[in-house]
Amino acid sequence: MLKIYKSNEEAMFQEQSESVHYNWVQLTNPSEEEIQNAASRFGVPADFIRDPLDADERSRIEKNEDNLLFIINVPLKMADGESVPYRTIPIGIIQTRDVMISICRVNHPILQELSKKTVKPFLTKVNTHFLFQLLLLSSRYYLHLLDDINQKIIDAEKKLQKSIRNSDLYTLLNINKSLVFFSKSLKVNRIMMQKLSRIQRFEIKEENEKLMQAAFIEMQQALDTSEIYNENLGNMMDAYSAAIENNLSAVVKVLTAFTVIFTFPLVVASIYGMNFPLPVQDGVYTLAVLMLIGGVISLGTGWIFYKKRLF
Repeated sequence: MLKIYKSNEEAMFQEQSESVHYNWVQLTNPSEEEIQNAASRFGVPADFIRDPLDADERSRIEKNEDNLLFIINVPLKMADGESVPYRTIPIGIIQTRDVMISICRVNHPILQELSKKTVKPFLTKVNTHFLFQLLLLSSRYYLHLLDDINQKIIDAEKKLQKSIRNSDLYTLLNINKSLVFFSKSLKVNRIMMQKLSRIQRFEIKEENEKLMQAAFIEMQQALDTSEIYNENLGNMMDAYSAAIENNLSAVVKVLTAFTVIFTFPLVVASIYGMNFPLPVQDGVYTLAVLMLIGGVISLGTGWIFYKKRLF
Protein backbone atom coordinates (compact mmCIF):
# COMPACT_ATOMS: atom_id res chain seq x y z
CA MET A 1 0.00 0.00 0.00
CA LEU A 2 1.32 3.45 -0.95
CA LYS A 3 0.33 6.77 0.59
CA ILE A 4 1.74 10.21 -0.16
CA TYR A 5 1.80 13.06 2.36
CA LYS A 6 2.62 16.74 1.87
CA SER A 7 3.09 19.32 4.62
CA ASN A 8 0.89 22.40 4.22
CA GLU A 9 1.61 25.99 5.20
CA GLU A 10 1.09 25.13 8.87
CA ALA A 11 3.59 22.27 8.43
CA MET A 12 0.84 19.72 9.05
CA PHE A 13 0.53 16.59 6.93
CA GLN A 14 -2.12 16.21 4.26
CA GLU A 15 -2.56 13.11 2.14
CA GLN A 16 -1.94 13.69 -1.59
CA SER A 17 -2.90 11.76 -4.71
CA GLU A 18 0.24 12.64 -6.68
CA SER A 19 3.87 13.04 -5.73
CA VAL A 20 5.62 16.40 -5.99
CA HIS A 21 8.73 17.80 -4.31
CA TYR A 22 9.22 17.34 -0.58
CA ASN A 23 6.68 14.57 -0.08
CA TRP A 24 6.60 11.81 2.46
CA VAL A 25 5.86 8.55 0.66
CA GLN A 26 4.68 5.76 2.96
CA LEU A 27 4.96 2.15 1.71
CA THR A 28 3.29 -0.47 3.88
CA ASN A 29 3.89 -4.16 3.09
CA PRO A 30 4.24 -3.50 -0.65
CA SER A 31 3.90 -6.26 -3.21
CA GLU A 32 6.69 -6.96 -5.70
CA GLU A 33 4.80 -5.02 -8.33
CA GLU A 34 4.46 -2.02 -6.01
CA ILE A 35 8.17 -2.25 -5.19
CA GLN A 36 9.13 -2.13 -8.86
CA ASN A 37 6.72 0.75 -9.57
CA ALA A 38 7.96 2.78 -6.60
CA ALA A 39 11.61 2.17 -7.51
CA SER A 40 11.01 3.36 -11.07
CA ARG A 41 8.81 6.27 -10.03
CA PHE A 42 11.12 7.74 -7.41
CA GLY A 43 14.45 6.66 -8.89
CA VAL A 44 15.66 4.47 -6.03
CA PRO A 45 17.12 0.94 -6.11
CA ALA A 46 14.52 -1.79 -5.64
CA ASP A 47 16.77 -3.42 -3.02
CA PHE A 48 16.46 -0.26 -0.89
CA ILE A 49 12.73 -1.01 -0.66
CA ARG A 50 13.06 -4.79 -0.22
CA ASP A 51 15.68 -4.74 2.55
CA PRO A 52 13.49 -3.15 5.29
CA LEU A 53 10.82 -5.79 4.60
CA ASP A 54 13.16 -8.48 5.95
CA ALA A 55 12.20 -9.08 9.59
CA ASP A 56 15.83 -9.85 10.51
CA GLU A 57 17.37 -6.76 8.86
CA ARG A 58 19.63 -4.83 11.22
CA SER A 59 19.89 -1.05 11.61
CA ARG A 60 22.33 0.44 9.15
CA ILE A 61 23.00 3.26 6.69
CA GLU A 62 23.61 2.66 2.97
CA LYS A 63 24.30 5.14 0.17
CA ASN A 64 23.62 4.85 -3.55
CA GLU A 65 24.34 7.91 -5.71
CA ASP A 66 21.99 10.62 -4.39
CA ASN A 67 19.93 8.23 -2.27
CA LEU A 68 20.47 7.34 1.38
CA LEU A 69 18.87 4.34 3.08
CA PHE A 70 18.41 4.37 6.86
CA ILE A 71 17.11 1.25 8.58
CA ILE A 72 16.14 1.41 12.23
CA ASN A 73 14.65 -1.34 14.38
CA VAL A 74 11.51 -0.32 16.23
CA PRO A 75 9.50 -2.22 18.88
CA LEU A 76 6.20 -3.87 18.06
CA LYS A 77 3.54 -5.30 20.36
CA MET A 78 2.50 -8.68 18.99
CA ALA A 79 -1.07 -9.90 18.68
CA ASP A 80 -2.66 -11.84 21.53
CA GLY A 81 -1.76 -15.51 21.41
CA GLU A 82 1.83 -14.98 20.26
CA SER A 83 4.37 -16.70 22.51
CA VAL A 84 6.74 -13.70 22.57
CA PRO A 85 4.66 -10.59 23.40
CA TYR A 86 7.07 -7.97 21.99
CA ARG A 87 9.49 -8.02 19.10
CA THR A 88 11.34 -5.55 16.92
CA ILE A 89 10.91 -4.95 13.19
CA PRO A 90 12.82 -2.71 10.77
CA ILE A 91 11.57 0.54 9.31
CA GLY A 92 13.42 1.82 6.26
CA ILE A 93 13.77 5.50 5.41
CA ILE A 94 15.01 6.40 1.92
CA GLN A 95 16.13 10.01 1.56
CA THR A 96 16.31 11.39 -1.96
CA ARG A 97 16.68 14.94 -3.24
CA ASP A 98 12.92 15.31 -3.57
CA VAL A 99 11.08 12.84 -1.33
CA MET A 100 11.34 10.88 1.87
CA ILE A 101 10.16 7.26 1.58
CA SER A 102 9.30 5.07 4.57
CA ILE A 103 9.00 1.28 4.20
CA CYS A 104 7.61 -1.13 6.77
CA ARG A 105 5.94 -4.55 6.80
CA VAL A 106 3.10 -3.24 9.00
CA ASN A 107 1.31 0.03 9.54
CA HIS A 108 3.37 0.70 12.63
CA PRO A 109 1.99 2.92 15.44
CA ILE A 110 4.98 5.25 15.05
CA LEU A 111 4.12 5.88 11.39
CA GLN A 112 0.46 6.25 12.32
CA GLU A 113 1.41 8.89 14.85
CA LEU A 114 3.35 10.78 12.21
CA SER A 115 0.55 10.57 9.63
CA LYS A 116 -2.11 11.64 12.14
CA LYS A 117 -0.16 14.81 12.85
CA THR A 118 0.21 14.22 16.56
CA VAL A 119 3.88 15.26 16.62
CA LYS A 120 5.50 18.66 16.50
CA PRO A 121 4.86 20.14 13.00
CA PHE A 122 7.73 20.10 10.53
CA LEU A 123 8.30 20.48 6.80
CA THR A 124 9.00 17.31 4.85
CA LYS A 125 11.67 19.10 2.83
CA VAL A 126 13.70 19.28 6.04
CA ASN A 127 14.59 15.61 5.72
CA THR A 128 16.90 15.47 8.72
CA HIS A 129 14.08 16.75 10.89
CA PHE A 130 11.82 13.95 9.65
CA LEU A 131 14.38 11.27 10.45
CA PHE A 132 15.14 12.61 13.92
CA GLN A 133 11.44 12.90 14.72
CA LEU A 134 11.09 9.25 13.75
CA LEU A 135 14.06 8.28 15.94
CA LEU A 136 12.64 10.24 18.87
CA LEU A 137 9.21 8.63 18.49
CA SER A 138 10.89 5.23 18.26
CA SER A 139 12.79 5.82 21.52
CA ARG A 140 9.64 6.93 23.31
CA TYR A 141 7.73 3.93 22.00
CA TYR A 142 10.46 1.66 23.38
CA LEU A 143 10.00 3.30 26.78
CA HIS A 144 6.21 2.94 26.53
CA LEU A 145 6.41 -0.78 25.81
CA LEU A 146 9.05 -1.23 28.51
CA ASP A 147 6.49 0.13 30.99
CA ASP A 148 4.05 -2.52 29.74
CA ILE A 149 6.71 -5.20 30.14
CA ASN A 150 7.45 -4.06 33.69
CA GLN A 151 3.75 -4.35 34.57
CA LYS A 152 3.63 -7.87 33.10
CA ILE A 153 6.65 -8.83 35.22
CA ILE A 154 4.95 -7.47 38.36
CA ASP A 155 1.73 -9.38 37.58
CA ALA A 156 3.61 -12.63 36.95
CA GLU A 157 5.61 -12.17 40.14
CA LYS A 158 2.42 -11.78 42.20
CA LYS A 159 1.07 -15.03 40.75
CA LEU A 160 4.33 -16.85 41.43
CA GLN A 161 4.33 -15.73 45.05
CA LYS A 162 1.05 -17.62 45.53
CA SER A 163 1.81 -20.69 43.45
CA ILE A 164 4.70 -21.54 41.15
CA ARG A 165 3.21 -22.74 37.87
CA ASN A 166 4.89 -23.57 34.60
CA SER A 167 2.70 -21.13 32.66
CA ASP A 168 3.86 -18.17 34.76
CA LEU A 169 7.50 -19.20 34.38
CA TYR A 170 7.06 -19.44 30.60
CA THR A 171 5.53 -15.95 30.67
CA LEU A 172 8.68 -14.60 32.29
CA LEU A 173 10.86 -16.53 29.84
CA ASN A 174 9.06 -15.02 26.84
CA ILE A 175 9.27 -11.53 28.35
CA ASN A 176 13.00 -12.13 28.75
CA LYS A 177 13.20 -12.87 25.01
CA SER A 178 11.45 -9.56 24.28
CA LEU A 179 13.95 -7.68 26.43
CA VAL A 180 16.83 -9.35 24.58
CA PHE A 181 15.32 -8.20 21.25
CA PHE A 182 14.95 -4.66 22.62
CA SER A 183 18.49 -4.44 23.98
CA LYS A 184 20.05 -5.76 20.79
CA SER A 185 18.08 -3.41 18.55
CA LEU A 186 18.67 -0.35 20.73
CA LYS A 187 22.42 -0.94 20.73
CA VAL A 188 22.52 -1.12 16.93
CA ASN A 189 20.23 1.93 16.63
CA ARG A 190 22.54 3.88 18.88
CA ILE A 191 25.55 3.00 16.74
CA MET A 192 23.68 4.10 13.62
CA MET A 193 22.81 7.46 15.21
CA GLN A 194 26.47 8.03 16.05
CA LYS A 195 27.32 7.56 12.38
CA LEU A 196 24.83 10.17 11.14
CA SER A 197 27.05 13.17 11.88
CA ARG A 198 29.84 11.62 9.79
CA ILE A 199 27.79 11.51 6.59
CA GLN A 200 29.04 14.29 4.30
CA ARG A 201 25.76 15.33 2.67
CA PHE A 202 23.74 14.94 5.86
CA GLU A 203 23.23 18.51 7.07
CA ILE A 204 22.34 18.83 10.75
CA LYS A 205 21.15 22.30 11.71
CA GLU A 206 21.07 23.64 15.26
CA GLU A 207 17.39 22.78 15.77
CA ASN A 208 17.91 19.28 14.40
CA GLU A 209 21.02 18.88 16.54
CA LYS A 210 18.86 19.38 19.64
CA LEU A 211 16.29 16.94 18.28
CA MET A 212 19.03 14.40 17.59
CA GLN A 213 20.41 14.79 21.10
CA ALA A 214 16.93 14.31 22.59
CA ALA A 215 16.44 11.16 20.51
CA PHE A 216 19.86 9.84 21.52
CA ILE A 217 19.25 10.52 25.23
CA GLU A 218 15.87 8.77 25.19
CA MET A 219 17.31 5.87 23.22
CA GLN A 220 20.09 5.49 25.79
CA GLN A 221 17.48 5.63 28.55
CA ALA A 222 15.45 2.91 26.82
CA LEU A 223 18.60 0.78 26.46
CA ASP A 224 19.52 1.20 30.12
CA THR A 225 15.96 0.40 31.18
CA SER A 226 15.76 -2.74 29.07
CA GLU A 227 19.09 -3.99 30.39
CA ILE A 228 18.04 -3.31 34.01
CA TYR A 229 14.73 -5.13 33.48
CA ASN A 230 16.54 -7.99 31.79
CA GLU A 231 19.01 -8.33 34.66
CA ASN A 232 16.27 -8.12 37.30
CA LEU A 233 14.18 -10.65 35.41
CA GLY A 234 17.15 -13.01 35.18
CA ASN A 235 17.74 -12.71 38.93
CA MET A 236 14.04 -13.29 39.60
CA MET A 237 13.96 -16.43 37.44
CA ASP A 238 17.09 -17.74 39.18
CA ALA A 239 15.45 -17.10 42.55
CA TYR A 240 12.27 -18.96 41.56
CA SER A 241 14.34 -21.78 40.12
CA ALA A 242 16.15 -22.09 43.45
CA ALA A 243 12.79 -21.96 45.26
CA ILE A 244 11.44 -24.79 43.10
CA GLU A 245 14.51 -26.91 43.82
CA ASN A 246 14.23 -26.11 47.55
CA ASN A 247 10.53 -27.05 47.61
CA LEU A 248 11.29 -30.27 45.79
CA SER A 249 14.05 -31.11 48.26
CA ALA A 250 11.70 -30.43 51.18
CA VAL A 251 9.04 -32.74 49.74
CA VAL A 252 11.57 -35.51 49.10
CA LYS A 253 12.96 -35.08 52.62
CA VAL A 254 9.52 -35.40 54.22
CA LEU A 255 8.63 -38.44 52.13
CA THR A 256 11.94 -40.09 53.01
CA ALA A 257 11.40 -39.41 56.72
CA PHE A 258 7.91 -40.96 56.65
CA THR A 259 9.29 -43.96 54.76
CA VAL A 260 11.88 -44.55 57.48
CA ILE A 261 9.34 -43.99 60.29
CA PHE A 262 6.93 -46.62 58.97
CA THR A 263 9.61 -49.09 57.92
CA PHE A 264 9.54 -51.21 61.13
CA PRO A 265 5.73 -51.72 61.25
CA LEU A 266 5.76 -52.59 57.56
CA VAL A 267 8.58 -55.12 58.07
CA VAL A 268 6.72 -56.82 60.94
CA ALA A 269 3.45 -56.88 58.99
CA SER A 270 5.25 -58.37 56.01
CA ILE A 271 6.89 -61.10 58.08
CA TYR A 272 3.68 -62.07 59.87
CA GLY A 273 1.82 -62.12 56.59
CA MET A 274 3.87 -65.06 55.29
CA ASN A 275 2.37 -68.57 55.00
CA PHE A 276 4.58 -70.47 57.47
CA PRO A 277 4.55 -70.83 61.27
CA LEU A 278 5.99 -67.90 63.33
CA PRO A 279 6.57 -67.54 67.10
CA VAL A 280 3.53 -66.57 69.19
CA GLN A 281 1.47 -66.06 66.07
CA ASP A 282 -1.52 -67.74 67.72
CA GLY A 283 -1.38 -65.63 70.88
CA VAL A 284 -4.44 -63.57 71.81
CA TYR A 285 -2.46 -60.34 72.24
CA THR A 286 0.20 -60.92 69.59
CA LEU A 287 -1.24 -58.42 67.10
CA ALA A 288 -1.77 -55.74 69.74
CA VAL A 289 1.74 -56.17 71.16
CA LEU A 290 3.35 -56.02 67.72
CA MET A 291 1.33 -52.91 66.79
CA LEU A 292 2.28 -51.27 70.10
CA ILE A 293 5.99 -52.00 69.63
CA GLY A 294 5.86 -50.75 66.03
CA GLY A 295 4.01 -47.61 67.08
CA VAL A 296 6.52 -46.83 69.83
CA ILE A 297 9.48 -47.29 67.45
CA SER A 298 7.80 -45.11 64.80
CA LEU A 299 7.00 -42.36 67.30
CA GLY A 300 10.53 -42.50 68.66
CA THR A 301 12.02 -42.24 65.18
CA GLY A 302 9.68 -39.37 64.32
CA TRP A 303 10.66 -37.49 67.50
CA ILE A 304 14.35 -37.89 66.68
CA PHE A 305 13.78 -36.58 63.14
CA TYR A 306 11.80 -33.64 64.52
CA LYS A 307 14.51 -32.68 67.00
CA LYS A 308 17.11 -32.82 64.25
CA ARG A 309 14.84 -30.67 61.98
CA LEU A 310 14.71 -33.31 59.31
CA PHE A 311 11.11 -32.35 58.52
